[in-house]
Amino acid sequence: MATVNESASRQEPSISRHGTRQPSLDLLVVIDSSEPSSRALRYLADFFATRRDVRFCLTYLTPHLPPALLESGGAEQPEREERIEAALREAQQRWVAAASRASLDVIRRASATLYRAGADVAAVTSCETSPFDNRSPAEELLIVAEQQRCRTIVVGHSAHSWFRSFTGGHLAEHLVQHAKGLTIWVVD
Repeated sequence: MATVNESASRQEPSISRHGTRQPSLDLLVVIDSSEPSSRALRYLADFFATRRDVRFCLTYLTPHLPPALLESGGAEQPEREERIEAALREAQQRWVAAASRASLDVIRRASATLYRAGADVAAVTSCETSPFDNRSPAEELLIVAEQQRCRTIVVGHSAHSWFRSFTGGHLAEHLVQHAKGLTIWVVD
């Protein structure tokens, strides 16, 4: 079951100044490796993949760096502090590389789902958020939606389970509370 803005799903493609059709439904699809996220993606694939007036921006929320990787605590001796800081930067790079591999895997699978359902390659884009950003994931998604010119954000209900422990609520709830002028689809 999905919460859908009916008028948004029936919009006609707009015509640009050059006479080419532009997507009229730009969806920011928040994905992770959870079953609710997969259900939301399958829902979109079933209903929108073959439409030429729809664009999918697949967005992976990279969790923030763990607190242990944020600062080293330093040392009194400059040489020792340099070694500690270098080890911290190396650990951060390893963590970010692993997180990036995980996000690319999820994005590849999500893209494949849309392509198999008939989506045009040009209709599917992707991005991931930064683990170094201090904003909340909901704030980050609202910024991504603005940057990608997406007026609709799609999220699977109960997806992004780590978000609840981070903020005390579900991502969809936070998006609905803070999204001004955007449509939020929560696919159950």
